[in-house]
Order: sequence, then structure tokens, then C-alpha cells
Amino acid sequence: MDILDLVNLSAILLLGAGFLWKDDRAHILRLAGWFLEGLFWLSRVTVYLAEDDQFNALAAATALPIFWFLAYHESKSFGWKDDYPPLRFVAGAMFLVGLGYFLIGHFPPLSRFMIEIVAHQSVWLANTAGYDFAVGAVTDEGAHLIGVPITIVLECTAVQAYFAAGAFLFGCRGDPRKRALVFLIIAPVVWIVNLFRNAMVIILVHNNGAEYFDFAHNVLGKGMSLAALIILVLVAFIQVPELYEDINGLFELPWRKGPGHDYMRFVGRLYREKNTPGKE
Repeated sequence: MDILDLVNLSAILLLGAGFLWKDDRAHILRLAGWFLEGLFWLSRVTVYLAEDDQFNALAAATALPIFWFLAYHESKSFGWKDDYPPLRFVAGAMFLVGLGYFLIGHFPPLSRFMIEIVAHQSVWLANTAGYDFAVGAVTDEGAHLIGVPITIVLECTAVQAYFAAGAFLFGCRGDPRKRALVFLIIAPVVWIVNLFRNAMVIILVHNNGAEYFDFAHNVLGKGMSLAALIILVLVAFIQVPELYEDINGLFELPWRKGPGHDYMRFVGRLYREKNTPGKE
């Protein structure tokens, strides 16, 4: 573990402590956490550029102003003694997703286990269409398939979707039972959709050649995942409306000029009436 990993872990733990601690001083912990996270992701820009990954390099560079903007609002919350729920929500979400990625990144047997399971299940699903693919060597970097020039890597396990869903539901307010129920709905749906996506890419590349991979994976595969994601987000918003409120509150931050900012003012009229005491 190098110094940058320590910076990242420190930031994650500070955000977690600031999320769990019910005290005004929790704003200081979250402020420090966002500040360090901004520095960590800025350091990743050169790494991504060296790998010729401009998309992730741009995303990492964008993280710095966003995280420092959140740190700025934590400082304002501390000075105003104002508990702005969306700030606590995003700190809790970042804590869970960051800790999950950190553990997987520093515990290779866990990532290898996930890769192997998804590879075997994706190949089995593709073979139900009459093919004869197989899983070859499995390493920390991925599982090489036999019969098609494809390697199943960690990103093919949809681990990002599980972490994102779990983190958002963990960080938001609302009935814990409803949040747990929504996650129990989302997790298996994501798993099944991801297996179908992988199987589709395997079959299309086998039938059309390796040059078809980008279209099959980045257009068709990600399009399928996006459609499923939109449906699942709507389910989450309906079952746990506090999640929508917290996300809406984050977009309201640029207009937050003082304590008690009403981040619900642009929430739909029917939604507001439904959640107003005395309304049916």
C-alpha cells in the first residue's frame, strides 16, 4: 500500500465517521474526507493518461472541483450549524462505495472469485444457445474464454452497479426495511441482466469477429444495462422517495446561500402533496 492508497483510505474512513457521527463536528470530518478524495483522484489523472484512457482521466480531473465543492459546503454547514441531509447522504454513499472498491482492489482473491463465478455463468448462458464455449485460465486480471477472443474482467461482474445501489440506499434516509427490500430487488435483476449482456457479447463476437467487440460491448451491451438501470432507478425512487429528495438536494447546492435551504422547492407538486401530512 503506497502513500496515495493511504490518502484514499483515510478519506474514505473520514467520510464514514462523518456520516455515522451525529454531531456538528462531523462536518469537519467530512470536509477533510472530501478534500483528501479530491487530491487522490487528481493523482489518478496521470495514471489514466499513461494508459491512454482519456475518459477516466477526464472523470478523475473533474472529481477534484466536485469534491472540493462538497468540502466547501461542509465548512458552511459547520459555520451555520446547519444539518443539510443531502450532504450526509453523499458522504455515506461515498464511504460505502469507496470502501468496497478499496477492499476489492487490495484483496485479489475476492475479485478473482467474482470474476470466475460470472465467467462460468456467462459461458453457461451463452452455451444454452447451442455453442461450446469454456472458461480457461483465471487470474487476478480476468478469466480468458475458450472459443472466443474475450476476457471477463472485474468490470464484467457489474460490481460497480452493486456498490452504487448499495451505497445510495445505505446513505439515504427512509425506512430501512424499504431500503433493504429495494436492494433485494435490484441485486438479482442486475446479476441476471449482466449475465445476458455478457452472453450476448460472447455470441456476437464469436459470430462476427473480434472487430465487432466494441459495438457489441459498448453500444448494445451498455445500452441494455442503461435501460435496466433507468427502470431500477424509478423503482427505487417510488419505494424510497427520500433517495430522490437527497439526490435533488445535491443539485440544489449551487443555490444554497444560507442555513435552512429548501431543497424540496422544485419537487413535483403531486409528490409534495402525497408526502404532506394529512394528504392522501
